Amino acid sequence: MSMARPDAALEQDLARFTEEVRVALGPALACVALHGSAAGDDWVASRSDVNTIVVVGRVTLDVLDALAPVVARWRPRGFAPPLVMDDEYLAQARDSFPMELEDIRARHRVLTGSDPFAALTIDRAALRTECEREARGKLLRLRTLYVEAASAPNHVERLMVDSLKTFLVVLRHLLRLRDGTGSETFADTLARGEALLGSLPVMRRLLAKRSGTPVTAGTGRKEFGAYLAEVERIVTAVDTLDA
Repeated sequence: MSMARPDAALEQDLARFTEEVRVALGPALACVALHGSAAGDDWVASRSDVNTIVVVGRVTLDVLDALAPVVARWRPRGFAPPLVMDDEYLAQARDSFPMELEDIRARHRVLTGSDPFAALTIDRAALRTECEREARGKLLRLRTLYVEAASAPNHVERLMVDSLKTFLVVLRHLLRLRDGTGSETFADTLARGEALLGSLPVMRRLLAKRSGTPVTAGTGRKEFGAYLAEVERIVTAVDTLDA
């Protein structure tokens, strides 16, 4: 199962976006970087946003105001509003958002400027704490959203597809905490997760659907029950990581 990298048209858009940010911010700009699926092999043209990061010397209201019209122009073209950071934030947020910063460190591409992410170090204890918090919080939300969607089988299917990425990210960090290495793609993460936890067939079907592969639709309540059990296995593995 493979997903495409961004095509030539998107690469041209990235170049134009980067130039507009450079002109808008001038000497305040330190870096524009691409992160998330567009920086790796999980890009899905019909589904994935373009996720960028803008790093400046210091985030001020003037910086945000200067970025606002650029973001407004590019939002309809699938560019998510960028993360706006400065050196102080990167130094102080490593213990608060280690999952997010570790994912950026592991998978990003500098579009202009210097790279402030390559040398980031993440505290394992902080990563372990956030991983469990995210796992349990997203499980709680999944159960709540099912109660709302249960009367419509197509809504249940959409809920599973939409939530899959969240739990694959948790699984990626569980694997990283166990052996110190991460997986580049969701397909790799799922394969390694199955080696650890056993078969995850519902997640495998959902990932194929997310990538655009034609697959048979799920069976509503029964399928969700199996998916929920797979998610709970991941949460338990995170919870007992250091037991």
